Amino acid sequence: MTQANPQLRLRWLLGDVLMGTAGLRALALVSTDGLPLVAVDENCPAEELATFVAGINGLAGGLTALLDYGQLKRTVVTLDEGTLILMAVDRTACLAAYTAADCDLSVAAFQMARLVEQAGHVLTAHVRSEVFPVQEAIR
Repeated sequence: MTQANPQLRLRWLLGDVLMGTAGLRALALVSTDGLPLVAVDENCPAEELATFVAGINGLAGGLTALLDYGQLKRTVVTLDEGTLILMAVDRTACLAAYTAADCDLSVAAFQMARLVEQAGHVLTAHVRSEVFPVQEAIR
């Protein structure tokens, strides 16, 4: 049996959470250095979202280091028309979701946390080499 494409496996995992959570508009896995890994909504601005996530994680992570409060786990940005939820997978990857204004945030956060807990090992940024393989140098 052949292994499924890593990006398709990740897209399926994220898509399952997206479709099963009312009010969740988009879900993306991004590296904390600003690289979009997988997004499961065709309207998701993955590159811009990844850049924002890198910035907000850097600022929030700096605050946790300054206060000596341990690892950054979750960041929530509330807007007029919805909410952005960022959830750390590990030090290198973050799950980012944006929701409709009427989304039950406790349900969305629970589903995201469950995904990270159950499938975090396949969500980490070490899959970057599988998702975006480095081309061999021209000899």
